Amino acid sequence: MAEKEVFMDTGIFTGIVDDIRGAASSCMLKTEALAKADFLDDTDVGRELHSLLQEAHKMTELHRTEASEALPRALSTLRDSMITVDDALSKSLVVESAGGIRDKYE
Repeated sequence: MAEKEVFMDTGIFTGIVDDIRGAASSCMLKTEALAKADFLDDTDVGRELHSLLQEAHKMTELHRTEASEALPRALSTLRDSMITVDDALSKSLVVESAGGIRDKYE
């Protein structure tokens, strides 16, 4: 049966989370295309394209916000929770030795 184990270098994990935050926050669509798209409103097809372009900008901004703020916050919370659980588990260990059972901190 396969063991379920997680090993994490918190320094590397934190670096990855910070890289995600930085990369995601810099991913933005330029607004020049949207600012110059009013000419599309002269036709039915153009209005539809303009609407789709506006929606794409809204969704991109939402994705950028989620990827640069919510995801890193969730990953940091996950890291902190794993550290807390690991600490609690390590403090609850009891070590058996040839002389009997000893508490880890004796």
